[in-house]
Amino acid sequence: MMVRILHGWNAMRWLRLGFAILFLFAAVSRNEPLAWAAAAVFGVQAIFNVGCCGLAACAAPTPRKEDVASVPEKITFEEIT
Repeated sequence: MMVRILHGWNAMRWLRLGFAILFLFAAVSRNEPLAWAAAAVFGVQAIFNVGCCGLAACAAPTPRKEDVASVPEKITFEEIT
């Protein structure tokens, strides 16, 4: 669990953390319930790396070295008329 929290910080996680901090400041300064909820949602998403896809389950897989090596160097096309 600690590995999931501490590693894999990409731009989207940093953006969610920024939104969480922004909403947290708004919630503290104005005591707005909606800002508290938004800060909690964005904070949980940033810490546990969950979002609309849920643990990046719908992310495109990274290509393996074997897949990259099997791509032909030159691709030829034929026009069919």
